[in-house]
Amino acid sequence: MMFRHLVVLANPTPEGFDHAIVDAYREAVAANHHSVEVRDLYALGFDPVLRTSERPTEPGWSPAADVAAELAHLERCDIVVFVYPIWFGLPPAMLKGYVERVLGAGYTFRDLQAASGQSVVAGKPLLSFSTSGASLPWLNEQGQVLSLKEVFDVYLWRGLGMGQAEHIRIDSVVPDMDASYAGEQLERVRQAADKACAMLADGRYRAQAQAALQRRSQEDSSRTQ
Repeated sequence: MMFRHLVVLANPTPEGFDHAIVDAYREAVAANHHSVEVRDLYALGFDPVLRTSERPTEPGWSPAADVAAELAHLERCDIVVFVYPIWFGLPPAMLKGYVERVLGAGYTFRDLQAASGQSVVAGKPLLSFSTSGASLPWLNEQGQVLSLKEVFDVYLWRGLGMGQAEHIRIDSVVPDMDASYAGEQLERVRQAADKACAMLADGRYRAQAQAALQRRSQEDSSRTQ
C-alpha cells in the first residue's frame, strides 16, 4: 500500500530553514517508498482570508474553488504535516488562514465542540515541525511551548477528530546557525519521517485514533449520565 504524506508549508522565505526541513522530510519519505505532496502556501499564493460567504452557517454554503482543491489533497492523504515558524507565539497568519478556510470548511463551532470529526482529516495524524529564532528554554520561560500546544495542536486534534502524532520543535534557527547544529536538526526531521512511515505501515496511528475516539465516546457518555 502506498501511503500519502501531505506537507503544508507556511514560510515565505524560499532559502529559509523550513524549506530544508521539507526537503529532508520528503527525502526520508521517498526512501520509505511512501509518496509525499508539498503544498507551499506562499508559493501557491493561497488566500488566508476567511470571508462571510465561506462561513458554514451561511445559506447555500459551498467551498470556494481554491478551498475545494485543498480539500481534495487532504482527502487523498494519510497523514498531515505542518511546517512553519513561530511568529509572536503562534503560527503565521497564512497557516491560521489555511486552518480556518480549509480544515474548517463546512465545519461549525458546534461540530468543533462535539468533536464530530472533519471528514477529510478525521482519524488522520497531525505531525508538526515548528522553528523559532529564540531558544527553547526562553520559549518555555514565556510559557509559549505549552500555550502553542494547547491552542493549536490539541485543539485541532480534538476538535477535528484527528489522530495525534508529534510536534518537533527546532529552536535557535538564525541566519548564522552552525552547520553541524543544522545537520543535527535535519537528522531529527528524517528520524521523525521514518517513524511516521513505520507507524502508518503497521497501523499504529490508526489504532491510536480508534482508541482516542473510544475514550471520547466514554467521556461523553459519563457526562450525560
